[in-house]
Amino acid sequence: MKGKWEIPIKVKSELKAVKELRSRFGTARTLQHVVFRLVNKVICFDCLHIIILDRENLKSLDPVKTQRLSTKIATLEDIKEMEKQGCWDLPKGAIEYFNRGDSCLLSYVDKKLAGYTWALKDEYPTLIPGLTISIPREYLYNFCGFTHPDFRGYGLQSYRHYELLNQKQWKNKKGLLGFVVYTNRSSRKGQVKGGYELIGKIYVIGRKSHVLAIIGKKLRNRGIKRINRLSVEK
Repeated sequence: MKGKWEIPIKVKSELKAVKELRSRFGTARTLQHVVFRLVNKVICFDCLHIIILDRENLKSLDPVKTQRLSTKIATLEDIKEMEKQGCWDLPKGAIEYFNRGDSCLLSYVDKKLAGYTWALKDEYPTLIPGLTISIPREYLYNFCGFTHPDFRGYGLQSYRHYELLNQKQWKNKKGLLGFVVYTNRSSRKGQVKGGYELIGKIYVIGRKSHVLAIIGKKLRNRGIKRINRLSVEK
């Protein structure tokens, strides 16, 4: 029987996450993250960093490690098996992504599945619910990358970037484009390490039913603008 004042498991998990953030990023940045989390329980408010990785900025690969690496485009059976295993942190709705035409590039170390990254089928990514944008046709929208902890240190993120842009269907792309939430410092650090460059910001505010998006001038000059997803799908 639980003690009367025992801390709920969910609260313990939250406290552990805050402690980890503090150890990695310091008190000030952790406090900022917590404030953003609290604000977003009432109203949607955030800053999205739009990032690009041009071909010429791809990170060089370690030729020794690369000999052990390989990739392939996932099949529906692959996605279902990964969901069944439950250790791959797949994005919610992964099968729906696959069925609508998005591609999942799987990466392997010594023929063992080690991670993945997704590529959008078109130039109209939905960054958050209610916010879809258009991006330049010469870029491939890359999202939801993941490397299993057992295979960290092989440079798989950079390897997947290289492999994506050298797939037959994307060889004409100038580079990759994606986004990272301002408060997700771990992801931001990883993207910078992978060679991505910040090209602009989108501020969003509102509620789940509707958000106002303020798109920076630098992004608008590149043709990045808000669109109605339904009009694209017709």
